[in-house]
Amino acid sequence: MSILYSISRYPKDDDRPDSSTDVTAVGAEAWGELLGMAPELLADVYPLTQEHAEHVRQLTGITLDLEKYEYFLEPEQEASA
Repeated sequence: MSILYSISRYPKDDDRPDSSTDVTAVGAEAWGELLGMAPELLADVYPLTQEHAEHVRQLTGITLDLEKYEYFLEPEQEASA
């Protein structure tokens, strides 16, 4: 069973994302390193902050516009076929 990773973007003060980008190709190791935890422990939704912004851009090409949006790394188990 594998884990899919996405970055979801929420307009400030809204609880529905307006976009979600698959960033699974970056790999669990890189996300674990970014968040300071072992990759096998990534099982929750993690807010991405200014502290993470440059590293996220380098890994994914996504520029975080933290003035307008909130961003979250969202790991999810891939559904079995």
